[in-house]
Amino acid sequence: MSFRDVPFAAIRKLLLELGFVEKTVEKTPVTHVPALIFGHAESGTVFTFRKYRPRERVSNYDLLGIRSQLDWNGLLSEAAFDAALRKASA
Repeated sequence: MSFRDVPFAAIRKLLLELGFVEKTVEKTPVTHVPALIFGHAESGTVFTFRKYRPRERVSNYDLLGIRSQLDWNGLLSEAAFDAALRKASA
């Protein structure tokens, strides 16, 4: 998988469509900076991100982590994730 310029808005939309709930926190216990947390109750999957701006490009590290976790937790295959990002980047 190689994606460039995937905006955070596309990742946010995908996670919300999969049933994740978004929460903003002012400080995390580890980093002590504002963060966005996306949780999926049925699978127990949780993603924590720094506060991306909607049009800001998502880091490759975050993209690979999201892709892997969604697949491992049976929420979205890696191929379906790739297809969704291709569609969002078009």
